[in-house]
Amino acid sequence: MAFEILDSRVGGAMGGSRSRSRVMDFFKNLPPMEQLRSEEMSMVQLIIPVESAYLTVTYLGELGLLQFKDLNADKSPFQRTYANQVKRCAEMTRKLRFFREQINKSGLCPTGSPREQATDFDELEVQFGEYEAELQEINENSEKLQRTYNELLEFKLVLQKV
Repeated sequence: MAFEILDSRVGGAMGGSRSRSRVMDFFKNLPPMEQLRSEEMSMVQLIIPVESAYLTVTYLGELGLLQFKDLNADKSPFQRTYANQVKRCAEMTRKLRFFREQINKSGLCPTGSPREQATDFDELEVQFGEYEAELQEINENSEKLQRTYNELLEFKLVLQKV
């Protein structure tokens, strides 16, 4: 995965040849950039392995020292490499809405506050899938129990009239 970064304080191209810690130390020692700056900028290119791209870009974004340039501006959103991740996020959002509906339907109030812990996206996806399957099974069993109860109640009333 390749990114081009615009920054006035980076002198040359940064790629896979430098060690990660040396690059991170370089960025940590830079003063914060101003939102409206008049200083000249340099364009550099970072070449990042796909496995570490998310964490690297997140870290660099949190530093607030860089401006990213879209190298794939000519591609439609469906042709981009992240289209599948967006679809996965949309599916996880749907599952979260389902959970919220089930909580509201049951009249429960969520206890505690959201946890601020880093969780892997894939782990969340698996957990949400398991929870959704469990809730769907619980809903189906609840409906079956309600039907059975109604049938038995009906039989009881019939027997009482006889």
